[in-house]
Amino acid sequence: MRVNHSGEVSAQGLYQGQALTARLPDVREKMEQAAIEENDHLVWCEQRLNDLGAHKSLLNPVWYTGSFLIGATAGLLGDKWSLGFVAETEHQVVRHLDKHLNSITEDDQRSRAILQQMKVDEAKHATTALHYGGAELPVPVKKLMALMSKVMTRTAYRI
Repeated sequence: MRVNHSGEVSAQGLYQGQALTARLPDVREKMEQAAIEENDHLVWCEQRLNDLGAHKSLLNPVWYTGSFLIGATAGLLGDKWSLGFVAETEHQVVRHLDKHLNSITEDDQRSRAILQQMKVDEAKHATTALHYGGAELPVPVKKLMALMSKVMTRTAYRI
């Protein structure tokens, strides 16, 4: 659950950075709305960590700052690329959540319910980003994003 919490910290930074640099008011509004929805996920993950007696990643400030800078950069490239970045990010998050759902025990219904709702919401964010004109990202960018995500998840799991 620590990894998921760190992912939500990163989502806050990403969406806030993208909202700051969005050119179209509709896109800015969608980014701000997504950040609000991601905040629910952040709260759920933090509550679950507390229930499990676990701690948040000590690197959360790093995850937030890096994601904010990435989000702001994506926004500077233009709304279609920023929205495409959202869509790809959320697609990768959905795949991560699927793996996590497959790895936790059936007995942990509380974590399972949180992850399933997050998965629904993340898929909706991806669909919305594409609906508002998100561009398909080049394969090398997708691979770089996946690599960065892997580094973050493995590090957040431990620290």
